[in-house]
Amino acid sequence: MEGKTYQLGRLTIAFKRVEGEGESSYSIVESIEPTGSGAGRHRHETFQETFIVLEGNYDFEVGDETRSVGPGDILVIPRGMPHGFKCTSPTPGRLMTISTPAGVFEAFIADVCASSIDSGTPDGGVAVDMRAIASRHGVEFG
Repeated sequence: MEGKTYQLGRLTIAFKRVEGEGESSYSIVESIEPTGSGAGRHRHETFQETFIVLEGNYDFEVGDETRSVGPGDILVIPRGMPHGFKCTSPTPGRLMTISTPAGVFEAFIADVCASSIDSGTPDGGVAVDMRAIASRHGVEFG
């Protein structure tokens, strides 16, 4: 988990490339999700995500489908496609995500973590609705 690290509720997120480090067409993000945690259904027109499962098992909702994935599986989520995921393995899962272009996802996470909004706690506390921050970054939940 080297890199610029954030704690977002139960998720630990580390950005491997930060602004000013080389070209900015993509960012690489590592995340650890405890069992039962993940990202609720959302969509974003401004960036594409490619998820690579490094450890654990996940259920991904992509459009109208549910896909169960495990280590070595790769999912590409096009811009605008509704999606969400949950770690389903008995131990924490670990994802590597490539976000294209760089900067958009990082700015959203940094804004949420810098706000006074409760994004949940590492022990599973309830997150407060963060739709206002999300909309500023082109992310829609629901």
